[in-house]
Amino acid sequence: MSRIKELRVSIDKKLDALEHQALALESQLTQTKGQAFQRLEQRKQQLRELLKQVQVEIQQSKELAAQVKTEVQAKLEHLQVQLALGKAEAREALEEQRTRILKALSEFESIVDEKLKGAAFESGKLWENLVDRASILEAEFEALKNRFESEKAKQEAKLEEKKQEILAKLQAFKDQLKEKRRMVQNKADALESDLRERLEQIKRAFRSLFE
Repeated sequence: MSRIKELRVSIDKKLDALEHQALALESQLTQTKGQAFQRLEQRKQQLRELLKQVQVEIQQSKELAAQVKTEVQAKLEHLQVQLALGKAEAREALEEQRTRILKALSEFESIVDEKLKGAAFESGKLWENLVDRASILEAEFEALKNRFESEKAKQEAKLEEKKQEILAKLQAFKDQLKEKRRMVQNKADALESDLRERLEQIKRAFRSLFE
């Protein structure tokens, strides 16, 4: 399995994606629509800045063939163009922009996994950071989409009550997520300790051969 796909299916990144979605929903409930759009633009800009770093890393790599660099660069530039598009504040325009950006992101990730598999870069967490920022952007798009859909049906009188109810559920969810992370870490620590002890037993047996 390739690097980015590996990251996306890892337990840590799956938990991160859930947290990103919860935080994006929370922001929609606590911010004005204008603030929500500004937040989305910030997420787009953060991903664009990381892509500039990716671009530099690719251009400076001495182990990549010129043809590979050209192919990856083309997909990267296409994604950058989509991210540079201005605000889309109407519902239809927002959905169109979301579709185009996520499609370009998917195409870029695919060619990276195909062409850059095994390539080493100075920034060890380059792809991990890419997955994180992409996940955050996807969550913001999804939350804004949900906001548009929910605002159509909700009456103003019940809106605040529903907001507080959902905020409470989100807080409980984040608490549960934190607990799940702790449990996963504890299990990992226990497994490492068990493996370490087994290895020590083998080492002792090995040493006894020469005593």
